[in-house]
Amino acid sequence: MINKLETMEQSSTVKAYSKWLLPWQWVVPLFCLCCAAIVTEYHARQLVEQRQNQALQQLVGLSGQLRSFVESELNTSLYMSLGLASHLRASDGKLTEKEMLFLLQSLLEQGKHIRNIGLAPDNVLTLIYPVQGNERALGLSYQNLPQQWPEIKQLIDEKQPRLVGPVDLVQGGEGYIYRLPLFLNDGRYWGIISTVLDLSTFNQMLLQQANSYQVQVGIREKGLESGRALFGYSHLFSEDALILDLNIKGAQWQIAVRFMQEAAGWGLWQWRLAGASVSVVFCLMLAWLLSSFRRSALFADALQDNEIYSRRIMDSVQDVIVTTDVAGTIERVNRAVSQVFGYLPAQLVGRPFSLLLAAGQTEALVTQELREGTALELLGIRHTGECFTMDLSRNTTEHQGESRYVWLIRDISERKKVEQLKNDFVSTVSHELRTPLTAISGALGLAVGGALGELNEKQRHMLTLAQQNSQRLGKLINDLLDIEKLAVNKMQFRLRFCPLAALLKQAIDLNQPVALQRQVKLELLSVDQEDLWVEVDEARVQQVMANLLANAIRYSPIGGVVRVTMTLSAKTVLVCVIDQGQGVSDSFVPRLFEKFSQADSSDRRQVAGTGLGLAICKELLKAMRGDIGYKRSDTGGACFYFTLPLATELSIE
Repeated sequence: MINKLETMEQSSTVKAYSKWLLPWQWVVPLFCLCCAAIVTEYHARQLVEQRQNQALQQLVGLSGQLRSFVESELNTSLYMSLGLASHLRASDGKLTEKEMLFLLQSLLEQGKHIRNIGLAPDNVLTLIYPVQGNERALGLSYQNLPQQWPEIKQLIDEKQPRLVGPVDLVQGGEGYIYRLPLFLNDGRYWGIISTVLDLSTFNQMLLQQANSYQVQVGIREKGLESGRALFGYSHLFSEDALILDLNIKGAQWQIAVRFMQEAAGWGLWQWRLAGASVSVVFCLMLAWLLSSFRRSALFADALQDNEIYSRRIMDSVQDVIVTTDVAGTIERVNRAVSQVFGYLPAQLVGRPFSLLLAAGQTEALVTQELREGTALELLGIRHTGECFTMDLSRNTTEHQGESRYVWLIRDISERKKVEQLKNDFVSTVSHELRTPLTAISGALGLAVGGALGELNEKQRHMLTLAQQNSQRLGKLINDLLDIEKLAVNKMQFRLRFCPLAALLKQAIDLNQPVALQRQVKLELLSVDQEDLWVEVDEARVQQVMANLLANAIRYSPIGGVVRVTMTLSAKTVLVCVIDQGQGVSDSFVPRLFEKFSQADSSDRRQVAGTGLGLAICKELLKAMRGDIGYKRSDTGGACFYFTLPLATELSIE
């Protein structure tokens, strides 16, 4: 009845608000429209400026690519002339004509844009390749070229190569000439190496590249503010194009790049129109929302029905659901609390949540970090004073603008009893079996060792099999005891700072005999990282490595190699054990680190094992703040890896 009255009061309040908003439902949208117009104008200007900056950045990137293309295409051919000069200088200029022709033929075949290469000892062109088509140039003296000799004389005096062109060639046509003055090691002038470039193919390639980028390109000599361009459009150098210097051997060229057309995009007036349209639509929607708010009181009954429906859902759940505020005061609880705790729901409303926890459990709940949706085992107390074990999880929600806690409580006392019976049975059986098994294994070891006299081959074989199986059974019992200790947190860890490389070397040495029996080689990589220290229990690290190495040896082929690597990663160190076996099937990987899990659990499996080793490794590494995992190696085998936190220098000191 009280809830119904509260709902009616809320409905009346909503109606009062709607009447108060009636005179303002058009003023508010108009005010918002003005604000939207101002914001639209500001953002439109920002977007247009941003588009221009993006276009400039894109042009800079494309210009850099075109510059790299031009430099790589031309310098590749020019550097071949430098290589020829180095070869001539090394031979003191005394190569035979046959050797010269062989070198020139090789350079011409490799040079993509080389038309011909000529050698002019003492400035007389005495050798040219290919000869066909260039016969008129043979015997040419550069001093007899009045138009070109001043430039040639200057580059000889400066001892610097130069790329000139386009030049009218004696043999006909035009070309770019790369002239390289050659001075021998003793400083004597030898002559000129002349490389003629045919850039028609290069120009076509550059044009195709520019068209693919949707840009216009022009190339000219640096310093020439007027005149025709060496390539492309000369008018680009007088417009707002991007101009870059080219790093070409023996030439000072510039490249100009500009988009063929402006980048498509909205202008300022288009953004204004779009902003105005959105603003009008938004204001109309706001007016509609204000008008609709006045009618929201009609939905009060529907909200009340939803409240009743939600209550029925909560009461149908078998687990206890408790809603509290941040301070821990109970606000709502479902009917399952009567079966689990013995209270009526009305008896708990307004009382503290700690009423459901046994003595000392409230402090434990505060000290332990309870994550969203994760369960925590605590002791609860019933109305009769009986304590029991329960799973407690918490989620955070909001109601009427304030945070609320939703607690989910499950009675697990019966399950804990069953688990305790199982653990007691495993512990008792394991302890009772280990004592006689130790005596049996010892006696068999003495017999195999010859303490009972000389044995024939058949006796020794049978006793050896018995000893090996007793050792396997002993390992199974030890694994069961380790699992039990880890489950109840009774295993002792003696943590100290150790160099990880030394621990891995020791593990390799301890497992070397087993590897030799299987004809498997163990390798330790990254052994040079001696300064990686970790805080671990040495014996437990050796136990982890023994399990991983034993698995790797067991599943490796005869003559295979098992590699152990150590890699530094941020604040952790990663250790990998990699074999050359068949790896783990994808379907079995999710169950790889579960207890008693084996890829082949049948009686006919070829490789023996208990299925506890990897589960123990996972728990041991977890206790040492580490982790373990699996992935398939690059060679197809299995790669088991684990991580350990790296000890800092301050913690070691």
